Amino acid sequence: MIKGMPKFQSLDAPNRLWLSIVIVLLGLFFGPGFSGTSGQALAAGVELVTPRPSSTILARDPETHLVLRQSGEGKPSQIRVEKTGDILDPVVAMEGESQTYLHFRLPLVPGMNRFTIVPAGQRIDLKFQRIQAQLNPKSFGKEIYLFHQNDKLPKGCEECHDLQEFETIEPVGLKKQTGCATCHQNLLDRGKIKHGPVVNQQCLSCHQRSVKPWRIGYPATKIEEICFVCHTGEKVRFSRKSVHGPIFLGGCTLCHNPHGSNFRYLLWDEGSLRLCLDCHSDKEKLVRKKKRVPYVHGIIFGKGCVACHDPHATNQRFMLLKPVNELCVGCHPQLAGVTRGHPVDRHPVSAPKELRRPGRKLTCVGCHDPHGSDYQYMLFETKLGARICRVCHKR
Repeated sequence: MIKGMPKFQSLDAPNRLWLSIVIVLLGLFFGPGFSGTSGQALAAGVELVTPRPSSTILARDPETHLVLRQSGEGKPSQIRVEKTGDILDPVVAMEGESQTYLHFRLPLVPGMNRFTIVPAGQRIDLKFQRIQAQLNPKSFGKEIYLFHQNDKLPKGCEECHDLQEFETIEPVGLKKQTGCATCHQNLLDRGKIKHGPVVNQQCLSCHQRSVKPWRIGYPATKIEEICFVCHTGEKVRFSRKSVHGPIFLGGCTLCHNPHGSNFRYLLWDEGSLRLCLDCHSDKEKLVRKKKRVPYVHGIIFGKGCVACHDPHATNQRFMLLKPVNELCVGCHPQLAGVTRGHPVDRHPVSAPKELRRPGRKLTCVGCHDPHGSDYQYMLFETKLGARICRVCHKR
């Protein structure tokens, strides 16, 4: 909500969609946290509302917002932001009686980002660190400002924005929180596939921290517990023996975008392979174009990692869908039921102990790397001169 209903300055056609949207900084859980306070003077007639220069930005998405306040009757269209030669126009310009507020959307890269206000020439350095793991706000120092944590609105934003107090709702309530779209419309518009609560604008289903005092923002409980309120069947999975690590590091949102995505299941990236490589970077050598491992398991270019691994939880080691040999014969049926005779007469295909790796049972992966290898047939060692045999038999 906007106090005083300031008049919007006319912008270029691509920005007219924003004329009804007042953009402020996103909440910590889905946007940045900043150090310091606002209200720094840049040059005569131009003042920085937020963020403060040298702020540390913790965010999932590589972007943030800059808010400038220009006093007097100067033309707001003359103020621009420059980064490495690119000129950024304001996405929103609000005119008041004696001042104008300019909102810029700033693209970020990991590390230090330098912006220049033109024509004032003032430089603003912002440090960006991408986060996806579950955060504990209590671990941050006092220099990090947590949006929507201590009050309904961050300082600097409340000069223009009046956040309506919503009625307390149950986690799966039917009421809409249309006021959130005033600042967070970009989250509502994100992706071709949208999360149900986002479509229905039921923001408080996930973001209501407490009632007394009334707070919104970063969820006060574990993220997966919020997800289980609606996805009741998923909770049973996580009682299994092997649980995917992201559940403990960042909850469901480490892999799933809670607002919207262009990928199936609201994943942050393509889910059968590319998303897995974000964490399992040691497997990048299997799919890169240059210096790829010579022999790669064909299923990786087919169904991908999820052909063998469950992305949530399973009772098998290494998050496998089935015991190793059962998985292998699913694609190699000629070996179904074979217990001996591969690769040579009387050689066992399975056994209670594996000589090469003590503590494991002998399976197909006792000789074959299930992902890829430098050797033919994805063997762990070359068969030339029976070198692979000597690994176990030492003769």
